[in-house]
Amino acid sequence: MNQDQLLANWTLQKTSHNHYVLSTAHEVEFEFKGRYGHPSSYAFVKLRAEPAAELNFSVAVEWPEEFNAEYALRIQHTVAEAVVDGLIASPNTNPYRGCHVRLIGFRWDSIGGSEAAVARATSKAIELLREQAHWVFSDGHYRVYESSAD
Repeated sequence: MNQDQLLANWTLQKTSHNHYVLSTAHEVEFEFKGRYGHPSSYAFVKLRAEPAAELNFSVAVEWPEEFNAEYALRIQHTVAEAVVDGLIASPNTNPYRGCHVRLIGFRWDSIGGSEAAVARATSKAIELLREQAHWVFSDGHYRVYESSAD
């Protein structure tokens, strides 16, 4: 299997079998503070998760003025990747995918802010969401297997 096939199979498995569904809305936040003066030293994220049929992500914040459209998109994608990593590729065998995650708070330091700091803050916030929110296990779903042409 090549990389595309591996990732397609991974996605199929993570979205077809048993999973956790958020039962009530929950908010989490995390402020990452690294070493002072280090280029990846600060980011704050606040997330609100609500029950949903499948994993969704949206942004409800104003980006800092210094962000141009391209950098705002890069930061949005950084947060989204950390959400997927923390909920779908979680340490638990079964994904946490029954929720809509919305970025509702964001702070940045123009000197110490970076994509890496945002990823760290988001990863920790998602870890808190998995641990603190009330999740219900949705079972009776079965893995789907498709044969590849190769």
